[in-house]
Amino acid sequence: AMSDEEVERLEALGVAWDALAEQWERMFGLLQAFQEREGHANVPSAHVEDGEKLGSWLHNQRTRYKARGLSEAERKVSALSDEDVERLEALGVMWDVLTEQWERMFGLLQAFRGRAGHANVPHRHVEDGEQL
Repeated sequence: AMSDEEVERLEALGVAWDALAEQWERMFGLLQAFQEREGHANVPSAHVEDGEKLGSWLHNQRTRYKARGLSEAERKVSALSDEDVERLEALGVMWDVLTEQWERMFGLLQAFRGRAGHANVPHRHVEDGEQL
């Protein structure tokens, strides 16, 4: 076993004892920066942040979230921990982006109908910043 001094010296050089956890934290930090700058955490799949494939990473986190509902034998990836889920949700991460988007657009259509009295939206109509 290493002495405390040896451990401290290695850590001073930047040795990562859990490289996967450190990488996850780095990517989470990039997601935080993206969310603060853009006002949401819905990172486009091809987005690169500070040289890292943040969009791909978030896609992988969504895959790991879905794995939570599968048996150990069905999983192809490790499931996200409760703590990681809570941290990602605190930033506003949506697990099912298409369903969330559909619900948002439906809500905007309801608002349009309530105001206009019909749901025949004119071509190129914008409602609350979204093209209906």
